[in-house]
Amino acid sequence: MICDYIDQAGNRHIRTFKTRKAADAWLVGARSEVAAGIHTAASASITVAEACARWIAHGEAEGLERGTLRQRSQHIKHHIVPFIGATKLATLTLPAVNNFLDKLRDADRSSVMRRKVLVSLKSAITCAQREGLVAQNVATPAKVATDKRRASKGRCGRATTFRRSRR
Repeated sequence: MICDYIDQAGNRHIRTFKTRKAADAWLVGARSEVAAGIHTAASASITVAEACARWIAHGEAEGLERGTLRQRSQHIKHHIVPFIGATKLATLTLPAVNNFLDKLRDADRSSVMRRKVLVSLKSAITCAQREGLVAQNVATPAKVATDKRRASKGRCGRATTFRRSRR
């Protein structure tokens, strides 16, 4: 079964499915995304790794400090690319991002490192969004849970957060 549709930019796209049911289900979702202006065709999409490379290049052009660029590159090289680097931005979903965070956890990355890597991933996708390569940042709602065992203990013995007092 073939789905034929026009995206929000007026470009025609064709996608093939094994069954009519799958094609109809996908087409309903694609049409709603086109109507909302958030659809990106898979054929026109770049991979997460390419988005990350563009993000690094943008940081270099902006004159970011060498340490910042090195840290971002390490997040990309050691954490993002090995797990989801080949995924196209158009096919990336919030469940896929959460699955990526689970894989990082299973690979013994600390909650602090997972949080930093998630910030890098979100920033790379936002950079691609600014360039018009993807219509929405699906990673925005993703969060890494706080490790409650490592929370600071206040005078009362319970975990507290640091807040400035109003004076």
